[in-house]
Amino acid sequence: MKRLAIILSVFLLSHVVAKGQYTDHRDHRLDSLESVVVPWTAERIARASYEEKDMLSDAYHDLMWGYSQINPSRSLYFARKAFDLCLREQWLNQAFQAARMIGQHHWAAGQMDSAKTAFATALSIADKMALKEPLPGKPDGYKDATIDDAYSSLYGALGNMYASMDSIPQAMEYYHKAGELFKKNGWLESCSVLYHNMGDTWLDAGDLKEAEVCYDEALKYGQEAEDSLQIAEAKAGLGALYLEQGKTRKALKYLREADRYFSANEDQEYRNRIYTLDLTGKVYDAQRRMLFWMVAGGILLIILLLGLLLVLLRARRLRKQKEGADVVISEVLSTRPQEQKTERSAPELTEREAEILPLLADGLSSKVIADRLCLTEQTIKWYRMRLLEKFNAPNTAGVISKAKELGLL
Repeated sequence: MKRLAIILSVFLLSHVVAKGQYTDHRDHRLDSLESVVVPWTAERIARASYEEKDMLSDAYHDLMWGYSQINPSRSLYFARKAFDLCLREQWLNQAFQAARMIGQHHWAAGQMDSAKTAFATALSIADKMALKEPLPGKPDGYKDATIDDAYSSLYGALGNMYASMDSIPQAMEYYHKAGELFKKNGWLESCSVLYHNMGDTWLDAGDLKEAEVCYDEALKYGQEAEDSLQIAEAKAGLGALYLEQGKTRKALKYLREADRYFSANEDQEYRNRIYTLDLTGKVYDAQRRMLFWMVAGGILLIILLLGLLLVLLRARRLRKQKEGADVVISEVLSTRPQEQKTERSAPELTEREAEILPLLADGLSSKVIADRLCLTEQTIKWYRMRLLEKFNAPNTAGVISKAKELGLL
C-alpha cells in the first residue's frame, strides 16, 4: 500500500479547488496514472483505508479532468468511477464535480435528457453541501467558498447547455447566477471565462451589441487577473465580433494579439490557434472582397462621371446650336422689304454674319465653321446664302471680294 501511495503522489494532478480556480491537466502522463488505478477492483476498494480511497479519488478526478478534452469517453468513465466512490464515502464536493462532469459529457454528446439528470444530481449534492452538516473528513461541513464554487460552476455548465439549445433567456439566467457568485468571491479568472461564454452566446444569437459588452468584460477581468490565456480568448472573441460587424481592421488587430499567445503555447492551445487562424483567413477574404468592390465602384463612378461630362458637353453644344437657330429665325421674322441699296453701300450684317464672314475669308468649309461655332453645318450654309443675297454676289468669292472693297474685312 505504501508503494501505491508513492506512485499516486507522483502522478496525482492538482485538484480543482475552491475560489473558482482551474487547472490545466492536458500535459500530464495520463496513461501511466491510469495503469496505476486500473487494478483497483470494487473488492479491493472496499478493503482499502481512508487514505487510500482519498488518493484513489484524487486519481479518478485527475484522469477525469485530464481526458476531458482529449478523450471524452475515458473522461466519462473515470467521472463515473469518481462519482460512485465519492458518493459512497460522502465526499460531497468530489461527488459533485464528478456529477457535473458527467452532465457536461452528456451535453457535449447531445444527450440533453441525460445531461439534465446529471446536472440535477449535482444540484442536489450542492444543496447538501450548503447544509454544512458534519461529514467524513469535514466535521465542520463545507466552507462558503467551496459551496459558492460548486453552485457557480454548475450554473455556468447549465448556462452553456441552454445556450447550445438556443434557450437564451434560460442560459443568461444561469450565467448571471454564476456571475454573482464569482464577483462575490473575487474570482476574476472565472468572471473572464463566464463573460466570454456570454459573449459567444450573444454572438451566435446575432445580438452584436450585447456580445461586445460581454467580450469587453471578459477582457477586463482577464487583465485584472493577469491571466494571459483569458486575455487571448477575450481578444479572439472580439476579433470574431468585429469580423461579423464588418470592421476588418479592428478584427485583425485583436486576432493578431490573440494569436501571439496561442502560437507561443501551441502545444496546449492548438485548437484556439486553429480557430484564430481560421478567423484571420476570413478577415483577409472580407478585406479582399471589400477592395474588389471599392475598385469596381471606383471604376463605375469614373464611367458615370465621364458619361455625365459627355452629356453636359453635348447639351452645351445643342444649346449653342439652338441659340444660333433662334437668331436665324428672329432675323427671318424681322426681315422686311427695304429699298434697293446701291452697289457701293455696305449691307447691314448681323452679329453672327459678321462672325462668319472672316471665317469664310480664311477659306474654312461650312463643316469646320459649324464645329468651331458649335452650330450645325446646315445653319452655316443658310448664313452663306444670306451673305450672297446681302452682297448681291454669285458665290462666296464674290462676297469676300465685295466685303474687302467695302472695308468689312
